[in-house]
Amino acid sequence: MKRTLSLLLAVCLMLSCAALLGGCKPEKETNDFPVTFGDVTIEQEPKAIVVLSDKLADIISYIGYDVKMVGRSEECTQEFLQVVPAVGKAAAPDIAAITAAGADLIIADNTLPEDVKQNLTAAGLKVIVMNIALNTNELGELYENVGTVLGGKETGRAKGEKGFSTLFETLDTLNTASTKVLKTSAYLYLDQSGQLCTFVKDSLEQKFFSYNGAPNVLADQTEPLANLDSLRIESPSFIFCDSIDVINVLQNTPGLANIKAIAEGHTLVIPKVNFERHGTSVEQAVFDMLSYIEKVTKTTPDQATPDQPTAAPTQAATVAAAQPASDAPTEAQADEEYYEDQDVYTDEEVYY
Repeated sequence: MKRTLSLLLAVCLMLSCAALLGGCKPEKETNDFPVTFGDVTIEQEPKAIVVLSDKLADIISYIGYDVKMVGRSEECTQEFLQVVPAVGKAAAPDIAAITAAGADLIIADNTLPEDVKQNLTAAGLKVIVMNIALNTNELGELYENVGTVLGGKETGRAKGEKGFSTLFETLDTLNTASTKVLKTSAYLYLDQSGQLCTFVKDSLEQKFFSYNGAPNVLADQTEPLANLDSLRIESPSFIFCDSIDVINVLQNTPGLANIKAIAEGHTLVIPKVNFERHGTSVEQAVFDMLSYIEKVTKTTPDQATPDQPTAAPTQAATVAAAQPASDAPTEAQADEEYYEDQDVYTDEEVYY
């Protein structure tokens, strides 16, 4: 089944790539620019951008405009963005480095301090600030806005709309392909005081978490602080968490060490930030959850080992799969042999 999920995601990536790149071929003239966003007017398509938001960078990457990035804030820790030079933290960017990179546009989210924006503007740089989405409608608008700013009123907007629909179509496909089992789940992270917390009801993070297919025992929470009584009573089959520290807390808290997921070792670390990055990262997070649940349900409890997430196939891998056959084993065959030889997940390879 894991191979099925991998192949499905590979197909989805291939189709989405083809759709997003379809706008790159010569077409009739458009009225893409100028574009006005807020109090900033962009006269022509940006060629060199600096992104001071990991969340926006994830969307920019997902719709294919990461090729324009010449700089990123240090908060953009996604592995697939590490080829882009860092220009300091979002709250204290290196203006000299940004200028030297030849940036013609800075993109940030609404957490950017006003004085930082003013400093960037005073240096002659154009700064676009976008609000982080809090629900599905806002996320759709954000995708459209990012596309419009980077690609124009017609071409870019269409690319943003396509990226948004592709994200949810891919998640629906993965969820549909997974085995439906009578298991439950929960997601936990620690707040600054070390208390167990979870995603709140109706948040985008909870919505994306629900794509793992195992009912969330904390789905009705309206406040982040986790209801420990619900955890004890419902005893979820799987616990996904922000860090190994969460597992340590559960193991050392009376009444929680005996819940099913902890007792059987059915836990998987997926950083909370991956559910807050609503593009490439959250797609990978859903893939990791589905793959892990599938793996555990097809092994005995003592064989199922808590570990780090595996990686989804790349667009490059999709292209390679289409090459003529040779005597060497295919990627799918190699993947199958690998998982027959060992029963753990690895994050040694990062595909995005």
